[in-house]
Amino acid sequence: MDFEFSEEQKLFRRTASQFAGKEIAPLVDELEDREEFPSRLLKRMGDLGFLGIPYPERYGGSGGDVVTLCIFLEELASVSTAAAIAAVVQINGVAAPVFLFGTEDQKEKYLVPSIRGEKIGSIAITEPDAGSDTASIRTLAKREDNGYVITGTKIFCTNGGIADLFFVTAVTDRSKGSKGIGIFVAERGTQGLTVGRNIKKLGLHGLGTYEVIFEGCRVEQGSLLGDEGRGFYNLMRSVERNRIGVAAMAVGLARAAFGDALPYAKERVQFGRPIGKFQGIQFMLADMAMEIELATLMVYKAAWMDDRGLPCNKEASIAKLYASEMVNRVAYKALQIYGGYGYMMEYPLQRYFRDARVFEIFEGTSEIQRVIIGKELGL
Repeated sequence: MDFEFSEEQKLFRRTASQFAGKEIAPLVDELEDREEFPSRLLKRMGDLGFLGIPYPERYGGSGGDVVTLCIFLEELASVSTAAAIAAVVQINGVAAPVFLFGTEDQKEKYLVPSIRGEKIGSIAITEPDAGSDTASIRTLAKREDNGYVITGTKIFCTNGGIADLFFVTAVTDRSKGSKGIGIFVAERGTQGLTVGRNIKKLGLHGLGTYEVIFEGCRVEQGSLLGDEGRGFYNLMRSVERNRIGVAAMAVGLARAAFGDALPYAKERVQFGRPIGKFQGIQFMLADMAMEIELATLMVYKAAWMDDRGLPCNKEASIAKLYASEMVNRVAYKALQIYGGYGYMMEYPLQRYFRDARVFEIFEGTSEIQRVIIGKELGL
């Protein structure tokens, strides 16, 4: 049993850390104010090969593994959760379904420019009445001539304001239930596609989250990814790796919160000595260190299994569930250690605290992860 990263992975971690520190960290406050992640930064990630980590070289990728992808997302999230989510949407949300289910023509048209960061994508799945219950979506794709006409409204579309491509789930045959759903690619500028409001959020202020409206939006037959009735199944296959990536980001954010709280506890003096000398603070920091370590082990175990083609649906859900709840506990304790200063907007603890909350909600709520784990246990 080997818990050591390879020399190549260690080198990559240093590269990813340097990128995040030099090119993302100085812009964090600006991103928080503008509530939009710049497409130029995603293009920069594409130029450096980050967006193509898990994809073959023939499509412009670097042929890396899921462990390496998790390292990248962890390092990025330790500086900016918004940047990490913008990246994972492009890598796992946009590129993955094209790579897994697209034709060679679709890969050339959508996958290659996505990996390069030349075309930004947004995932249009969630609807006002369809969140965790993805099979209940109402957006309709009606077959007409040599294509489909899409009608419906999607919400919470990350990167929607800068997207060139929208990956939209729509019902092709309501009588077939979840077997009557397809995944389509609609391009910005297509008649009938409107990007609506940027929805305000509690956290992730450095990221745009949009409403997207389809009103008789006509797309070609070639915009359908995979078979018409396999959209729901294909979507479920795509999100398994995404859960591992989200768990890695939670670890990165928790590292940032802990990394601020520990030195502060050593430096902040009250009642004549550093607060880290008080057992109450020591217990909090010990719990934080323990939980981060446990979550890290689970994330990289799931990634390791994925890399070897082993079934890891349960492990991916365990990693996502534990890491997402862990980061909330760590951010809470870090802010508590800072006391009143942690509550002030000039310190990053308030951002960690706000950003952490989303991890228990997106990419499958904590409750949905428990349902998945229960089913994997045969319940």
